[in-house]
Amino acid sequence: MSKTGAFFVKTMAFVIIAALAGGAGLAQAGEAWTEAGKAFSFRNFTLFEALEQTRALGMTEFEANPGQQLSPNHDVGMGPDLSEAERDEVREKAEALGVDIVAFGVVTLTADEAQARPIFEFAHDMGIGILVAHPDLDSFDLLEELVEEFGIKVAIHNHGPESNYDTVADTLAAVEGRHPYIGACVDTGHVIRSQEEPHEVVEALGERVHSLHLKDWEYGEGETIVGEGDMDLSALANALRAVAFDGPIALEYELQPDNPSPDMAVGLFNWRFAVLQAGPPEGS
Repeated sequence: MSKTGAFFVKTMAFVIIAALAGGAGLAQAGEAWTEAGKAFSFRNFTLFEALEQTRALGMTEFEANPGQQLSPNHDVGMGPDLSEAERDEVREKAEALGVDIVAFGVVTLTADEAQARPIFEFAHDMGIGILVAHPDLDSFDLLEELVEEFGIKVAIHNHGPESNYDTVADTLAAVEGRHPYIGACVDTGHVIRSQEEPHEVVEALGERVHSLHLKDWEYGEGETIVGEGDMDLSALANALRAVAFDGPIALEYELQPDNPSPDMAVGLFNWRFAVLQAGPPEGS
């Protein structure tokens, strides 16, 4: 793309994202899923700043990161160690911005109940419905009990080559026969790193897909702005529709950590445009 073309796309992205900032994005167009800011995109900022940038991008949901400092006035990070007063501050900040914190992760979950239970208790107290996790392989018997008790989903995060959950086959093996609330967070960037296709992974996992990290990548290369890598966005949208996905799609962008929003706006524009190109939701 020429410099002029790239400038036009970025300009249009900001115009469209600004126009959507008062609503809930594609959810208003009849899509079952929603869009969320992923806190790791804003890792050089505080939690409160990340929530502000998420809302400015036109997204009304958020996936929080463990340990992210709340604000310059707080030493504590997001997670079970927050006091009740600090939890109230987080709730009040999110509510004031019109942003729902719907997921928390990536967290490690072990077979030790003393380690795992406080994370579920924290999520339950904060009204968070999904724990994006890297569960230890021997933790699933305990996790079945905890997801049933708390009504909170565990979404296994694939983390690419050399992780326990590299390929879709690894995740399918882990969830086979388990509680329906034990499923997957499909990180589309790591899917490409693992030499698989995001839409095919979604199709294979079906109703086990509880959430997504929307991230683009070039095969054998590195991360790109969403829509500028090797991910087929329209195929992904159609796959999500085919499996009746109704969870959050967290926009994640690891480049430009000191100023991620401009490139995230372009990525969000590319994603929404691809969804519209893929056609309207069935029955709309």
